[in-house]
Amino acid sequence: MQRMGISILAYFIQEDYLNKMRLKHTISFMLFSSIIAIIGCTKTVPKTPLEFQKELLAGTSAYLNTQRTWQLDSFYVDGINFPLTALQKGYKKTYSYDGLYSDSEMNTGIWEIQTLGKLKQTIIYKTTNKQDSSVYDIVFINAARLNLNIKLSNGKLGTYSFKISN
Repeated sequence: MQRMGISILAYFIQEDYLNKMRLKHTISFMLFSSIIAIIGCTKTVPKTPLEFQKELLAGTSAYLNTQRTWQLDSFYVDGINFPLTALQKGYKKTYSYDGLYSDSEMNTGIWEIQTLGKLKQTIIYKTTNKQDSSVYDIVFINAARLNLNIKLSNGKLGTYSFKISN
């Protein structure tokens, strides 16, 4: 009888242990499934080339990335280097993610890229308070360099090369 009592007790202990193990496996499986579901449902929508070009020019609007300042590095006319003065080498353009523009000569304005590779700038000159618009071809842009082409008033091709300043 005593042996049967021990067997029954061992059976209940073993059954309790098995139930606890099933519960642990069930909780582990549910936790693992939840993590996989969260990771699997998090989707990053890729940026269009146009959006990416705008972010390279002016920032993403994320914390501390709301504008980019570009400093003039070189200037070419029809492919021939045009030496810059010290003052010209200090010239900077700042593009804000919200479409605002300013430069180191205190001019302000707006900018937009509606077509990939075309930068339209509308400038209000501080000294005359007159407004002017120009459309540049974005020849090259990355996180450190910006090259812009524009047809000059004499019909020649002007190429401005900027380096990131901020």
